[in-house]
Amino acid sequence: MGKTTKTKFQVSGMSCNGCSASIGRALSRLDGIEKAEADFQKGSADVSYDEKAITKEKIIETIENLGYKVEGES
Repeated sequence: MGKTTKTKFQVSGMSCNGCSASIGRALSRLDGIEKAEADFQKGSADVSYDEKAITKEKIIETIENLGYKVEGES
């Protein structure tokens, strides 16, 4: 097991709780994701992941494949 990394991604295109839930479910299914919660009101997704098991790029790709846009991170 690698180091746990926590990142907040700025996500545009979410308009409801269903959008937030879709992102959370999709990310939670990925190997290496420890916790994933999206919030459409804040326009963000908080993700805790094992950086040896999954890359930040794969997380962004997964969000964007759902039709949302990752604008940055903090």
